[in-house]
Amino acid sequence: MSDTKDLHVLLAPAGQLCGNGQLRESIHERRARRGDDYPMWYLPPKIVQKFQLHENPNFEAVVAEESSAIAWLKLRFGGERKMAQIEINQLWEHAGSPPDPDQRKDITLKKS
Repeated sequence: MSDTKDLHVLLAPAGQLCGNGQLRESIHERRARRGDDYPMWYLPPKIVQKFQLHENPNFEAVVAEESSAIAWLKLRFGGERKMAQIEINQLWEHAGSPPDPDQRKDITLKKS
């Protein structure tokens, strides 16, 4: 049997939450301090649609059990908050990993 919970959700256009790597770092820090099973998940747009969290197919999300975690992320990144009932094991299955690292750009100067 699955464990469905009322969870806090932060939604934003794709790239607003994960675009610069700070969200990835934040999830890593929380899991390092509170354990690998710390209840915070990143959902890319495809997974946001799977859980039917937003009608716009280009929105990403962060889901957490703690309201304060989402409140802090909203202050840091912006976006819109809501509550949703989601199965915890489905989150771990589809959204257990932090966002991918941001792509590095080659900014070295090329000599002519």
